[in-house]
Amino acid sequence: LLYVGTELGLHISPDDGTTWQPLQANLPVTPVYDLMVKHDDLIVATHGRSFWIMDDVTQIHQAIDLSDTSAPALIRPHDTVRAPEHLFASFWGSLEGKNYHTTLGQNSTFYLTETETGHKVRRVIDGGEDYPHGVRITYHLPADLDGPVTLSVLDGDGELIESFTSDIPEDKADREGVYCTADPGMNSFWWSMQYPVGPKMTDSNFHGAPRGPLAMPGDYSVKLDVGDWSATQPFALVKDPRIETPDEDLQAQFDLMMQIQDRLSETTTAINRCRDLKTRLADWAGRLDDIDGGADAASGARELSASIEAIETQLVQPELKSPGDSLNYREQLWEKLNDLVPIVASADARPTAQSYDVFEKLSGEIDPHLSKLDEVISGDLAALNDTLASLGVDIIGA
Repeated sequence: LLYVGTELGLHISPDDGTTWQPLQANLPVTPVYDLMVKHDDLIVATHGRSFWIMDDVTQIHQAIDLSDTSAPALIRPHDTVRAPEHLFASFWGSLEGKNYHTTLGQNSTFYLTETETGHKVRRVIDGGEDYPHGVRITYHLPADLDGPVTLSVLDGDGELIESFTSDIPEDKADREGVYCTADPGMNSFWWSMQYPVGPKMTDSNFHGAPRGPLAMPGDYSVKLDVGDWSATQPFALVKDPRIETPDEDLQAQFDLMMQIQDRLSETTTAINRCRDLKTRLADWAGRLDDIDGGADAASGARELSASIEAIETQLVQPELKSPGDSLNYREQLWEKLNDLVPIVASADARPTAQSYDVFEKLSGEIDPHLSKLDEVISGDLAALNDTLASLGVDIIGA
């Protein structure tokens, strides 16, 4: 594969110079006076329009070798350096208007947008878009494709980490996570190198789903399913060459992150259970008021709802609607444990002894409330259901 810089841009030849085709993409029409291929990236020096980099030319190598464009094809992803996201860049940024983070290590103004697939794109004013964080997965689809496709990321043992579909719900409110595309021709998908998030808390736009840990360095693979056709390609996550953290320390970090996520997910499930029960109890209390002999049952439903709410408000602060609310309302156990996540994940390092201590402390404080919820459901709710049964009305399931 040959590259040539001309007065009007960039061209490539796949056959030692016999034929040429433009490789312009979003490169302006401008003189190209120098070229270099380094680490599989093509570096382009223009006259008056700055430096440009085309990341990972191995994608071009494989695309040129595609012999049958009427069939699906999965390009082998480039081995990618495993690195955590910027401590603040991954947590801050509004989709509405400009973002300024001069006090948080980002001395530039940027816009944050979200694509149809749910991926976030950061466009720095006068600086272009950030290179996406993660592994780029490229695949080709025929024009006559019928139905969605699925991308699956597998670990070194072939175990599924997460799957992504191109079947994107029309209503944005129904979308969860990120999706892949199924457009005719070449498609790209970015895997964040993160394990999947946990369950989402109901009735809250402030509390995010429990975050999964950054994947360990090692061998992985991606599988593309298109109807009855499928293909798998290997790739690797490479340890950042700038660090000397032993693998056992990274494994300890991964394990603690998984423990935190599991605990947050368990707590989220309990909170969702509380909110679902309160909704149904309130509904039944209103109905029971209109049923002969239902006054006591209605009172019992309201008392039970109050007991459940007391448990819920120890687990989570429902008044938190935006980041500034933490100045006015006390964080509860869910928020405190969630605050530990960016601390443990902030660098490629073994968690500190204090991180383990905080996790054990908060996890121990969560246990009594989860046990209390089980007792209320097996005791008070069961007794209320006996009363409902005697009145000949439906039983409230847990």
